[in-house]
Amino acid sequence: MGVGGRQLSEGVLVCNFSRGLMEHDHVVTLFHEFGHLVHHVLGGRGRWTRFAGVSTEWDFVEAPSQMLEEWAWDAEVLRTFATDESGEPIPADLVERMRRGDDFGKGYLARQQMFYASMSYWFHQERPEDLTAKTRELQARYAPFPYIEDTHMFASFGHLGGYSSAYYTYMWSLVIAKDLFSAFDPADLFQADVARRYRDRVLARGGTKDAADLVADFLGRPYTFDAYAAWLES
Repeated sequence: MGVGGRQLSEGVLVCNFSRGLMEHDHVVTLFHEFGHLVHHVLGGRGRWTRFAGVSTEWDFVEAPSQMLEEWAWDAEVLRTFATDESGEPIPADLVERMRRGDDFGKGYLARQQMFYASMSYWFHQERPEDLTAKTRELQARYAPFPYIEDTHMFASFGHLGGYSSAYYTYMWSLVIAKDLFSAFDPADLFQADVARRYRDRVLARGGTKDAADLVADFLGRPYTFDAYAAWLES
């Protein structure tokens, strides 16, 4: 589940998008949440509910949805539905500029996520009495930006409740998502053979096997950090 929507067991996706033309970040959210939905539906035919659909390890559950976001940044995919008010499809050069803009500062964003993950872990590990003081300490160690006086961002950090001490799973799932995506050809994201193998060996299995084994079945090798590192450095 993400900020912009949630998936239901009946196979319905409910999203709180604004009316009219959608912003691209809403399109990315839609693809992300649809990734959860497809995982839920395709993996929901197992014998045991406990291992059905998205009932996988927490540090994998976001990987299929994060990977599907890649399709929301492909010009050919966007041209099939993304138009302006006059009906003109989005230009490929605009999509390329959007991609470059999205890539800008991703190192800072990764460090910020490390800060959030550290809060999630140490708040639950140490249970500090002064959360603001602990936030200052962790922000100085992990975040790219300094603490702003008299702020208490942890009070609005909703994932502290939903993910408890395991917020790190968002970034670890992204590591796996980037490696999963490496099996697809960026010039042809609709390769039927790769998509079918991904459907059958990852999504349709739900949580019936360890996620590491599902990924290895699909990639033909254990997953690595390499694809994520290459993305971060590019």
